[in-house]
Amino acid sequence: MGNGTYSSFVDSNPMKHSSSTLDRILALDLHPRSFGYAVFENADLLDWGLRKWPPRQLNTACSKLSRLVELWQPMRLVIREGAPRREYAMIEALARDAKVPVLDVARGIVQDAFRSSKRASRFDVARVVAEHYPKLGLRLPAARKLGHAEPFQLRMFNAAATGMAFLRILDLTADGREK
Repeated sequence: MGNGTYSSFVDSNPMKHSSSTLDRILALDLHPRSFGYAVFENADLLDWGLRKWPPRQLNTACSKLSRLVELWQPMRLVIREGAPRREYAMIEALARDAKVPVLDVARGIVQDAFRSSKRASRFDVARVVAEHYPKLGLRLPAARKLGHAEPFQLRMFNAAATGMAFLRILDLTADGREK
């Protein structure tokens, strides 16, 4: 695991889902004009990416997201806590139509899944995600410099980290270690 600083996620072996139980989730990191997403089937990362839309065109966002839901047919939509209200309401309506439950994952839970001796930054979490799923490594953004905007592709890593944290919760609950 790279430098080993943020290895608590991998050390705890969080995603050892039984292959007999199929669990497909669509994890999202919502923002006012974009979202990052990651599709998991058990511990396997099937798809990931970013979507943008013009200002005040939530219908465009809804159609982009509904295409993902149609394509992947997730059993759950997992959203990182703190999503903008309008975008969250759009997700709820879409999920209701598709009969897919929406689950929120608190930012603290995502942080705890990747925590070690110190608080991990978003870039540290993204690095651990890329180490766990090497195919994401090419999309890993450089750490943000003071005064610069957060890299757009970080949203995809936030979504993947949310999905990984959710899968970790499922495994801990299934093992009876946490309820």
